Amino acid sequence: MSNVIANRFSAAGAAIGYLAQVEYALLIALQRMDREESLRLSLETVDDITFATEGGSYELWQTKHHVHRQGSLSDTSPDLWKSLHNWIESVDERSTCFLFTTVTAADATASSMLRPSRTARDVVAAREKLDGVARARSNKSLFPYYDRYLGLPDEERTELLSRITVLDGQPLGDDITGQLVSAVRKTVVAHRRKPLIERLRGWWHDRAMAHLTRIARGGIDWITMQEIEDQLHLIAQSLRDDNLPLDYGREREPTKDEVDEDDRVFVEQLKLIMLHHTRIRQAVYDHNRAFLQRSRWQREQLLAVGELDAYDQRLIEEWQRVFLPLEEPSSDNQPSEETKRRNSRGLYLRLQERALPEIRSEVRSGYIPLGTLHLLADRLQIGWHPDWVDLLKHRLDDVQTVAEAEGVA
Repeated sequence: MSNVIANRFSAAGAAIGYLAQVEYALLIALQRMDREESLRLSLETVDDITFATEGGSYELWQTKHHVHRQGSLSDTSPDLWKSLHNWIESVDERSTCFLFTTVTAADATASSMLRPSRTARDVVAAREKLDGVARARSNKSLFPYYDRYLGLPDEERTELLSRITVLDGQPLGDDITGQLVSAVRKTVVAHRRKPLIERLRGWWHDRAMAHLTRIARGGIDWITMQEIEDQLHLIAQSLRDDNLPLDYGREREPTKDEVDEDDRVFVEQLKLIMLHHTRIRQAVYDHNRAFLQRSRWQREQLLAVGELDAYDQRLIEEWQRVFLPLEEPSSDNQPSEETKRRNSRGLYLRLQERALPEIRSEVRSGYIPLGTLHLLADRLQIGWHPDWVDLLKHRLDDVQTVAEAEGVA
């Protein structure tokens, strides 16, 4: 019973429609980017999506998303008549109108006659069909729309329909990703297109939220084609052979309480040398971001086979250059524990201040090499205290668990 009630009052379909509208705007912009550099768009202003050109003309787009392609584009379709009414109220002589819908119009309907390939004769035939529906007045809820439509002279109705294009059979919400990927096929090689779209989509949703917030507060805001193109190129640059995208530079920093409760091996390594708690907190932050980033690169198959292993080995060699002893130990003069810790803190600082290698030549992260050092410390492949091997033998089982959890990360 509870499931029936939940489904009955669910607004999931409407929510998908709103989300799809935002994504459709991006898709349309990407598809037109090569030929219309001056285009700009807004959401939820004059229409669902409004495009403006440099010359001052407007395109008014109605988007209709129907789950499982339910809905209708018949001559009596509420979607069609509501769109017509909106355009009658808002269109001017410089405007063109588009009905962008997941539904496919049946042959010989007015909507099918208003597709991009229509002729002037098709437009007249569509008007005659719609005239007949409006005069028949078969749907009481649409009476105001029929009256407003028939209130226009014949030639104005024909002229209005001549500026309307029906784009039917458009992708459903869960198919938009494939369309977006196709739209950027000239930008990067095939296996990098989906990672590019995921990052562009993240930026787009943030930009759309900021845009809609300004609109809701009564402001004026346009998203320009140049903004979208700049972001597209920026992401594409990060997906070149000598570069990698960085997604976690603004990841939330761990709180003091989270660090105090952190019992991971690399944290214990830092506590062995009595490192200041603020330094440990920064180390945890670097470790977490490096782990997330490396894992994402692997999931998206952006790394060559063995690339992470080779990078880890380079950092182990950097650690060795700083931490390997300079002379053989003397049994006559063993340093105290405090001396060991103090010396280790000094070496740790030296390593932190070195120009550590990034994984690729154009990557500029800072947190990847530093965080990777802590990943290596978490696996007990390196250490900070001179006696770290003996002092952390009790953590070997934990290291095995870490290795299993990380996989190849």
